Amino acid sequence: MCDTFWVPVCEPIFTWFAKNSDRSPNEPQLLLRVPQRRHAPNTSVRCTYIAIPQVEYTREMILSKPSWMWGAEMGVNADGVAIGNEAVFTKSKTKKAPPALLGMDLLRLALERASTAADAIEVMIALLEQYGQGGNCGFDHDFRYDNSFLAADADEAYILETSGKRWAVKRAEGACAISNRLTIAKEHTRRAGFDEDADFAQRFTEPVFSHFSRAKQRRCQVTEQLTAQPDAAQLMQILRTHPPALAGKEFTRAAVGSVCMHAGGVIGDHTTSSFVVALRKNKPVTIWCTGASTPCISAFKPVFFGSASAPLFTEEAPALDYWLQREKLHRAVIAGIVDIEALREQIHLLEQAWIQTEQFIFKQTPDEQKLQALSAHAAKAEQAMIDAFLPDGWQNVKGRSSYARYWRRKNAALGAERKGG
Repeated sequence: MCDTFWVPVCEPIFTWFAKNSDRSPNEPQLLLRVPQRRHAPNTSVRCTYIAIPQVEYTREMILSKPSWMWGAEMGVNADGVAIGNEAVFTKSKTKKAPPALLGMDLLRLALERASTAADAIEVMIALLEQYGQGGNCGFDHDFRYDNSFLAADADEAYILETSGKRWAVKRAEGACAISNRLTIAKEHTRRAGFDEDADFAQRFTEPVFSHFSRAKQRRCQVTEQLTAQPDAAQLMQILRTHPPALAGKEFTRAAVGSVCMHAGGVIGDHTTSSFVVALRKNKPVTIWCTGASTPCISAFKPVFFGSASAPLFTEEAPALDYWLQREKLHRAVIAGIVDIEALREQIHLLEQAWIQTEQFIFKQTPDEQKLQALSAHAAKAEQAMIDAFLPDGWQNVKGRSSYARYWRRKNAALGAERKGG
């Protein structure tokens, strides 16, 4: 379960891309900086389940990826192309298909190989038609699905929806959002065998899963808040959105219908990583990222291509440790041993200062040294906040409710995976 959106800004040429990745709450999501590379002829790249021929050159990327798979939930490359994917539930046979490319693999391959959003869509379509999609996408349970994608650059954005090897694509006309349901109607690009009068969404949607994902509800929460000229703080707030019924109860019940998704019920995932990306024409890309779950209690830090400090890493082990430390703070909040409002106030003050500094740098000719200094300062300040707020006893969720029992089980599993945490 996820939510992804895009907002164009006319002057200067500039667009926003943002996403919450909702997955199993114990599944770490790593922030990695992957360098550009030249590859020898006739080599292959091993994706999550299959290997495919490698291309000669792959671009530098900043990815947010589940720890166990090759592909990524969201990312941006050095040419300023950003992509996010969504699980969609269709009538295809993907659930029974043999291992092939995952939607996350398609996303990473496109970022490696494309210099524009339009090119990224073409890369994913070609790979989908050749190799198909299939295989388990779940961390701690079997979960298989088709995918939709939002690909954006500083000029434009496209939505790609799939059902098996079938696909539909449309160019975004103004601000748009996607979630865990098909939406494309008759304006899609067709392949042979499509009924010229059929909507892609109407023909291929699997209604039961699409309904219980609460995708329509979450997408409405996003679109109702999109404005013509948002700033980073407004987009972060959208990713932190809870429905009114959840106000003040975010850490006592599950919320699959919340943009900031909270696990703890029979169905639904948890927001395990969040991105807000500023895509500027001929200027550096700013990536505001949590590197942590639960954006309503996590700080969005600014990072840039070339950043050499947390929350970006070139190796998976420190990225895993980074995510897990912040996850323990989230579990301590559930346990009721953290002052939530004090934590949120500190996050607000830090983000406000970072946003103002980033805006000031971009009002001039952006200086790379100043950008890197901002990133390093933000990482240091956020780490100091984590150290100050993280208590002992994060595993100890009290109570007899099903919600409390759920998180005690998750905590025991998380601790066992890390040899006691």
